[in-house]
Amino acid sequence: MSKNKKNSSKVKITKKNKKLLNSIKNAEIYHIVWMDAFSEVDEWHDKATIDSEDYLCQTVGYLISNSSKKNYYTVASTFTIDKHFSCVIHIPKSMVILKKKVPFSGVQ
Repeated sequence: MSKNKKNSSKVKITKKNKKLLNSIKNAEIYHIVWMDAFSEVDEWHDKATIDSEDYLCQTVGYLISNSSKKNYYTVASTFTIDKHFSCVIHIPKSMVILKKKVPFSGVQ
C-alpha cells in the first residue's frame, strides 16, 4: 500500500473539531471491578453442586455522575461531544470491589 493511500483513510481533525474534542477532556473515565449476580442451570441441585465462586466483571467507561439511580454507578461506553451517552450499564454500588479513575488528557 502506498503512503498516500495509507494516510487518506485518516480523518482530518480541524481546529474547530479539536477544540470540541478537547472540551470533553474532563470526562470521567473509570475502570470498575464488580461482582455480578448469576443463576445456576435450571435443574435440581444439592449443596455440593452449587457453584461457590464469585463471578467478577470489569467495566471501563464514562461515569455519568448525575444519574438518577443513587444506588448504582451508571457507566456509558460511548460519550459524544454534545454530551449524549450510549451503551449504558447500571452497576450496583454494593457489588463494586474496585473503582479507579483512568487518566485521560483529551486529543493531542
